[in-house]
Amino acid sequence: MKKILLIALICSLISTFTFAQSKDQPKINEKTGFPEITDKPFIIINEGLSTALVTRIQLQENRNNFVYENIMIGAFVSAQTVNMKPINSLVQLTVYYPLENRFNGMSQSAKQVILYAGDLFAGPIFESNFWEYVKLNFSVGLHYMYQLTDEYHLNYLGAGAKVCVELPVAKTWTIITNGMMTIDYPNFGTNKKVQPFDYSWQYHLDIGVRYSIKAQNVYSYIK
Repeated sequence: MKKILLIALICSLISTFTFAQSKDQPKINEKTGFPEITDKPFIIINEGLSTALVTRIQLQENRNNFVYENIMIGAFVSAQTVNMKPINSLVQLTVYYPLENRFNGMSQSAKQVILYAGDLFAGPIFESNFWEYVKLNFSVGLHYMYQLTDEYHLNYLGAGAKVCVELPVAKTWTIITNGMMTIDYPNFGTNKKVQPFDYSWQYHLDIGVRYSIKAQNVYSYIK
């Protein structure tokens, strides 16, 4: 009797372990032979307004350094992957118009009316949902900007770090705020021989929205 109970107990444990393993294993596609993709990758679009402070410094001997600053405003659109293994990524394009140009802290009048800049950032996203009603994402990646000034066609290339805070207002609507800092090499344009700059960095601040039916918020302020 004891042997029968022992054998039954062992069989029960084996069947339970086998069921747990089969439950955890993904379903195999009969045609391809590979595991089925249950959470298929897709892309979500974010858009909104942006502002930026662009700084360039030209070092001088025996005098104050030349500091050039541009305060810009514009609009951005970004594409962000979801369910992309092993990590999601982001590409953001922003178009700017300079509101104010400064030289050593003094405002300068622009000589041309049509001045603009185009900004591009791309990198992986590191997601951290420390609270369900506030999503915090980090991203580091490559940064490029083209800027038309009164004097030159400037081309910046460098690296940037972005922090994104997402506020799930409703199931399909999310408010997005981004803060980004970049450090760039600004001497790929027409200024590289006439007036090369020694240092350059930028600060960006975005506020926008996302509407997505596929990437709905599980938790939201408005039910």
